[in-house]
Amino acid sequence: MQEPNTDLDLTVNGVRHHGRSVPGDMSLVHFLHEDLGLTGTKIGCSIGECRACTVAVRTRPQAPVVTRQACMTSMRHVRGWDVTTVEGLAADGALHPVQQAFLEREAFQCGYCAAGFAVAGSVVVDHAGQDGATDGAEQPLEETVDTVLGSHVCRCTDYERYRAAVLATARSAAPTERELAPAAAPVPPAATPRPSRTPTLSTADTDRLGYTPVFDDPTLELIRLLRDGAEIEHSLLVQYLYAAFSIKVPRFADLAGWPSHRYGGRPLHLMGVAIEEMTHLDIVNSLLVALGAAPHLGRQQFPYEQDIYPFDFVLEPLSLHSLAKYVYVEASPSAVDPAQQHTPEDRAFVDRLYEVLGSTAPAAPRPNQVGSLYRKVTRVLELLQEREPDRLDYTSWFARLELLREEGESEHFTLFRSMFEGTHPALQDCTDVWNPAGPDHPVVPLNHSSGLPPSGDPVPDETVPALRHLANLHYWAVCMLLDASYRQGMLFHSAARRHMTGPLRSLGTALAHHTEGLPFDAFVAGYAPGLDEAQNRHLAHSMVQQIAIDQQRYARHLPYDYPANCALETLWELSLMSDGL
Repeated sequence: MQEPNTDLDLTVNGVRHHGRSVPGDMSLVHFLHEDLGLTGTKIGCSIGECRACTVAVRTRPQAPVVTRQACMTSMRHVRGWDVTTVEGLAADGALHPVQQAFLEREAFQCGYCAAGFAVAGSVVVDHAGQDGATDGAEQPLEETVDTVLGSHVCRCTDYERYRAAVLATARSAAPTERELAPAAAPVPPAATPRPSRTPTLSTADTDRLGYTPVFDDPTLELIRLLRDGAEIEHSLLVQYLYAAFSIKVPRFADLAGWPSHRYGGRPLHLMGVAIEEMTHLDIVNSLLVALGAAPHLGRQQFPYEQDIYPFDFVLEPLSLHSLAKYVYVEASPSAVDPAQQHTPEDRAFVDRLYEVLGSTAPAAPRPNQVGSLYRKVTRVLELLQEREPDRLDYTSWFARLELLREEGESEHFTLFRSMFEGTHPALQDCTDVWNPAGPDHPVVPLNHSSGLPPSGDPVPDETVPALRHLANLHYWAVCMLLDASYRQGMLFHSAARRHMTGPLRSLGTALAHHTEGLPFDAFVAGYAPGLDEAQNRHLAHSMVQQIAIDQQRYARHLPYDYPANCALETLWELSLMSDGL
């Protein structure tokens, strides 16, 4: 199911585009290519790693200019942004100084990566000019160049030529007396006056909801349900990621989603489902924020409402039994109801499903279904709409909740069923797939251990403990960045995804070679431990700084594809938001 359209309000190279709608899940790079005809921004890996699609953006007026990978940026996140592509660098018929430096230093050959380098270089020069970073500040400026250029891929010439050209241009940028005005703090939507007294629920209200809510106030009831939803989506996300790392590679890479974990369209592998679960987590938390509640990044711990939680949180390798749970919880009620199966194949599938789940009839104890929660949420939201019709953009929220539910009950269910039945394209040439002793079994039997050393003990300077420890730090950073992002207009969303698809992927793959899984330990302090947003941002900075320290401390244990620059880039982005920016 396609995500609902989003209202377009975006400035590109000085031209504002608004007054119409575009698909919310369309990537920015495809909008630039297909809608505006700006093809200078290149499409490379489509997973934000090669940086060929780099654009420069201001997320709001007076905000610092930063780089973004357009292939990973959805149109639903860019409202109000000011974007500069490579076509917008030249001014008054003259090349940007970075572009001129590339020519003079013969930095490129085929030129495919040059646009991304040029845009990133322009961001470095912009900051160098504003900060007055000239003589006497050589080392900090070099660090800025390395951080912003990041891991740009250049295959036919020399990355160092680009770097030298950007560094020389930044050094020669004349410092200005102009100081950046403090960026305006995000202005929350004007609060709609709430009723002075909450009406009690009538019998008709309860009948329509289909259950007896805990609260008569639909706002409180929605917050309660959505926090449960956030815990479920977060739990499913990490369980699916863990299962993806248990897949044997390279033979079954297409089942796991390595390395083609592209976002958009029907998921074809476990990583695709995990990325959609992150989108579902976005929807739930965004609705919490719209209701005036705090975002929630906790996981299932001690559920008090058993009919909501699908199954106990378990980090486990992929197996026939875990697939049966995933099939069931993602299904619509009719898809697993024996009375509604009309073909021999469907009846055999449902019978086998309940056999593996350990029940012989639908009434027997079994995991619950995720869609049931969102049907409750939708009905309570309808009640809120009746009581406070001007409070939210209800049409949009109903559409997003429908998308969330439909993606699970259609796309995720179909994918997991194909794995369960062994009909997934990656399994079609296999026999006796889910027999652990069989030659075609696609799973490594991962061991799960905590990455937390005993209190007061250091992390052992050994490969597996070091990798577990760094994986925890990146996971905690992802959660802290997501929490800050939900509170501050998705400012750190790209950074969170960068840590998940970069370092966490690298560490998870390396641990799997040692038959170990990612620990995914919960951070005891929570992911918004500060007193206010500034303190939370400062603590997130400290978390990422710890990553930078420890990846140097344990450098000899890091896998070859570990992107060490990821933490430095995130530190730079967080530093731009400090001191009132």
